Amino acid sequence: MTIGTWLHILRVVHIYAAIVLVGEIIMNTTVLMPALRRIPPAHSAVVSGKIGYGLMTEGGSAVVLLGVTGFVRAYLKGQLGYLFSREVFGNPYLEWVALMAVAWMGLAITATISNIWYTGILTQKMPYSAGLRDLEERRAAQERISGWQDRLAYVNLTLSLLAALGGAMATF
Repeated sequence: MTIGTWLHILRVVHIYAAIVLVGEIIMNTTVLMPALRRIPPAHSAVVSGKIGYGLMTEGGSAVVLLGVTGFVRAYLKGQLGYLFSREVFGNPYLEWVALMAVAWMGLAITATISNIWYTGILTQKMPYSAGLRDLEERRAAQERISGWQDRLAYVNLTLSLLAALGGAMATF
């Protein structure tokens, strides 16, 4: 296969992963989070635990696919070195691609933080011998982390929209 064919295939996968990630973030932020606030906390915890795993898996896969396809495309086009230099400024195409890359890096960081919180605090099971004090400490930790997760969702929404803007503008 030629480099042109690889660039087209990578672009299709990149765009598909972007659609999945941005759509998932918008749905989570504008539909799921407000709905979870309207139901009792115990129900909300169960629902978010069930849905959260799927969102984390799908979102994490999309972030990885975006990084791999984006950076491989930049490498094949001979632009990878420019993305990390001053030469990115002054070239409108590279400026938009750099916006995409920076937003992706932010999303990779927030996805990693969310995954650590989700697996380390929000979904960990209590030991059978846990007492009322342990339960209350866990509930307080989950409430605190859930508040940070909500804030992080708005950061993710902003970053994903910036990356989508960069991708849309880089095509010109």
